[in-house]
Amino acid sequence: MGQISIKEVATIRKPKEGEGAVGNLLHVLSLLFYPVILLGGLILMAFAACLSFFQSMSRTKEEKERLKTQLNDGAAVLQWTYWTQISDIKLSQKLIGEIHFGPAYFAVKSEPTISELDNKIFGDWFFHYENGLFIQQWNSTKSADTNLLHIDTKDLQVSLVKASIPSVNWNMLKTEENALQLECDTGKEILKFVIETKKALANIV
Repeated sequence: MGQISIKEVATIRKPKEGEGAVGNLLHVLSLLFYPVILLGGLILMAFAACLSFFQSMSRTKEEKERLKTQLNDGAAVLQWTYWTQISDIKLSQKLIGEIHFGPAYFAVKSEPTISELDNKIFGDWFFHYENGLFIQQWNSTKSADTNLLHIDTKDLQVSLVKASIPSVNWNMLKTEENALQLECDTGKEILKFVIETKKALANIV
C-alpha cells in the first residue's frame, strides 16, 4: 500500500454508568440488597457443588471413558482454523487463551508464510482495505496494550502503523475522504484515529 500515516484526532470521555440522582438511588439499593444477593449466590453454589458431586459418584465406568474421549476431542478442535483471506494470502488462527470475562487471543499463520507473524499473539480483529489487511497484535494478556499492523498483499510486508494502543475493542470504517477512521474503546474513553494511505494523501494534494 505504500505510505501510511496515522494521527489521533479525538479523545471522547465515556459517561460513567449511573451518573446523577438515579445512579445514586441504584447505588443505595444495591448496597441494601447486596447481603441477600450474596447469600443467595452462596446457596446456589453449594447446591451446584453437591449436585456435581453426586453426579460424579453415580457415573459408570463407560460414562467416564466417554467423557474423557469428549474432552480429548474438544482439545483436538483447538487447532489451526481458517480466519480470513485477501488476494492470494490465506490467514489461519489458533486459540491460545481467553481473558477472564474478556476477548480471546490467537496465534496467526499465513499461506504463503509471513515470518513476522510468528511467535506473536493477536486479537480476533481484522479490516480489509484495498491491497492490504489491518490486524491487531497484542503486547500483553495482562492489560490492554495492542499494536495496529498492516500486511501489504503485494510484497507480504508487515508494517507497524500504531504501537501501544490501550484498547482491544476496535472499530474501523472508511470515511468520505477515502481515509480510514479507527475507534478504540478503552472502557473509559473512545480514542479516534485517522489513517491516511498513499492514495488518500495523493487525492488531498
